[in-house]
Amino acid sequence: MRTSMLLIIGVWAFNPLTGLADEAPVRIPAGQAQLFVDDELIATQDQLERTLHTPIKDQGGNVPVLEAPEGTTYIAYGSIVYDRKLEKYVMLFFERGKVPAGRLCRYVSRDGLQWENSSPEERERLGFNVSVEPEAGHEGRKGFDLFSFYYDAKDPKAPYKGWIYLANYGLDREGVYYTWSPDGISWEVGAQVVNAYAGEGDTSCVRIRQDGKTVWGPGDVTLMAPDPETGTFVGLFKFYDPRKGVSNGLRSRTYLRLNRLDEPVDLKRFEHIELLPPLMDTGADTRHDEYYASTAWRYGPLWLGELKVIHFEGDYPWSKAGAAFMKLLVSRDGVRWKKVPFRNEWGYPEVFIPNGIEGGNHGRNDGGYMSMFSQGPLRIGDELVFYYSSTSWGRSVLPASQRVKGGGIFRARLRPDGFVSVSGGTLTTRPLACEGNELYVNGVGPIEVAVLDAEERVLGEAAIEGDSLKHRVRFGGKSLGLLGAGGAIRLRFKGGSYGRLYSFTVGDEGQ
Repeated sequence: MRTSMLLIIGVWAFNPLTGLADEAPVRIPAGQAQLFVDDELIATQDQLERTLHTPIKDQGGNVPVLEAPEGTTYIAYGSIVYDRKLEKYVMLFFERGKVPAGRLCRYVSRDGLQWENSSPEERERLGFNVSVEPEAGHEGRKGFDLFSFYYDAKDPKAPYKGWIYLANYGLDREGVYYTWSPDGISWEVGAQVVNAYAGEGDTSCVRIRQDGKTVWGPGDVTLMAPDPETGTFVGLFKFYDPRKGVSNGLRSRTYLRLNRLDEPVDLKRFEHIELLPPLMDTGADTRHDEYYASTAWRYGPLWLGELKVIHFEGDYPWSKAGAAFMKLLVSRDGVRWKKVPFRNEWGYPEVFIPNGIEGGNHGRNDGGYMSMFSQGPLRIGDELVFYYSSTSWGRSVLPASQRVKGGGIFRARLRPDGFVSVSGGTLTTRPLACEGNELYVNGVGPIEVAVLDAEERVLGEAAIEGDSLKHRVRFGGKSLGLLGAGGAIRLRFKGGSYGRLYSFTVGDEGQ
């Protein structure tokens, strides 16, 4: 007999015995999917079973969507945005290998799936107009590193805005600079916003001692992320241990809220490292892991992002030594982050996008050094589409001539809201104030739904079968809003191994 998933809804109300109101309800806006990626909405849980779902790679990650030319490497140090003037997606990233400083590449797409290169005329203009000169002795080594941008539809003159890292420019000029463009082709580079020299001693910017470890920063792998709800930004900063001879460079991540991208970041605000490698084997981390980079993007009430984990030693079933793979991060405010801890479909904790076999498919696959575009997945139809770069060979392979070679730009797909599923155990939410009359469930049935009042009397029941992104749940022909009579509610999910719940949404009919 199959085990069904039971959803119970209980009404929140004033408590006449204590004379006090119960916990204040959490506002649930209409049309905003609520996920169980973290425990924020959960009041109690019992033997809860959750699974982290890895995006399904096109052609198993063996064939890139855009293949790097022989002798070069494509690296997703860039972003993908939708240009409203062009009515096309625009993808920018770097090609490394033949040009020491790196060459900026630009591809466009009408549907987000089929990509075409810029025209020869556009490629001739493509690049950064940098007015700052490197310090003496650095002229031959200068280049670009992390680049992240967004599309500001409110500014028709310069809708492309972001940060670019100028590498090897010298002690005072190394760092993050504000950059902007009218068309995503010709970019102007303005003032320095972060001096990112992280050397030891008196020349370091900021030194933080935490959990028995010391890291310096902010460093080179630093990005920005826009917050469309507030018009502000999140800065994603790297700290690390720059001392020579250390086996683990303690590459770490921390975050700040920023009002503007074109103003210098106040270095005094750096006091705490949000994600610091443990330097030990924990079951999910190992003593070799370093948190090389991270991304951040809004997903309804959440912030989500990928954590790039590099390990120069230690072979894992999903990643060879010298390769880099992705974990999933979650935040409610963009500043405080944690790794999503659940096991994936293969039983590996926290692994979101694994590497393929190093050097697979004759050096064409994604078995090596992986990087993510900064903006997160694209919603294309009924899929979340992730683009990422990866070499086929990692940074520790022998012979050295193969290191960080092969591969290109790859694609993977995930069900909308499909990051984590609930398939067993029981959870009860905190009180919720739902701004909508209808209940919708993204999941795979069987799912049984019951509505209860505060005394657990059944007000309505329903059953869901099949697989849908938007099961509309009706209770004997009545809506959730009618049964709840406008009061705050709790949701209780009791699941079995056959049902899978990804999210719930409230809204009005047809919304």
